[in-house]
Amino acid sequence: MIHFTLNWLDYISLFFIIFMGIPHGALDGAISVTLGFTKSIHLQIRFIIIYLLVATLVVVVWYFLPVFSLIVFLIVSVFHFGCGDLNWKNNKLYYICGYAHGGLIVLGIIFFNKDEVDHLFSILSGNQLYLLWNFLYVALLVWISSLVLILYNYKKITFSKNYIRVLTLMVLVISLLPPLQAFAIYFCLIHSIHHIKRIIPTLLNFMEKKKILYLMIIFSVLSWLGGGIAYYILLNLNSYTDTIIKVTFIGLAALTFPHMILVDGVFRLKYKI
Repeated sequence: MIHFTLNWLDYISLFFIIFMGIPHGALDGAISVTLGFTKSIHLQIRFIIIYLLVATLVVVVWYFLPVFSLIVFLIVSVFHFGCGDLNWKNNKLYYICGYAHGGLIVLGIIFFNKDEVDHLFSILSGNQLYLLWNFLYVALLVWISSLVLILYNYKKITFSKNYIRVLTLMVLVISLLPPLQAFAIYFCLIHSIHHIKRIIPTLLNFMEKKKILYLMIIFSVLSWLGGGIAYYILLNLNSYTDTIIKVTFIGLAALTFPHMILVDGVFRLKYKI
């Protein structure tokens, strides 16, 4: 296998993913306040412990079952990105549209850049990628089926002009740019900003802007410190390139699972946002 290297644009992309993308998830601290998880020291400690346990469990499972973990992470990402970027509606069509949207991002980046992504996958899960690619082709077929269902039910779906513009931009970005750069643009400039704009109004009903910012900074710094420690440990076992890829994306997975449980599984269902 050809050794995978990163160019300066890839490093800039990783920088933005880490320092601009991750802070949107750091709003989980403020979200926990709105959900009443900080009404007492006991509840606050329990929330932090559960959050960290879920994140740790992801890392442990990834260590023993890397291909399985990567597959699950990709599935979770499709629905998290797709449903998170669309308006909340608790019906089957909403999840179909969510899969179509999230699949465009995740599967689009993968299949427009198969060779580069294959190198990234080999770093994240080893060289046994046969099962992973079989899953991805099945996921692609399901994605095409979701588009057919959307076209069949197009009269029931309303997309804003802004959404169409963003979707057009993303198609261009995904089809023209390398995977890390395309993902960085989507993750930082679309998903993260949309997430912040979507939940801030609800958070402001429970706390002041200063407290939201304070909690966001604390959780961001803790995430970066955790990533720094992981980087220091892994650098003794891997090359510089492999280490930064593993820390970024396995770390992202570890944060995404508790983030998705909290935001998609509790917060959005409660406040219908």
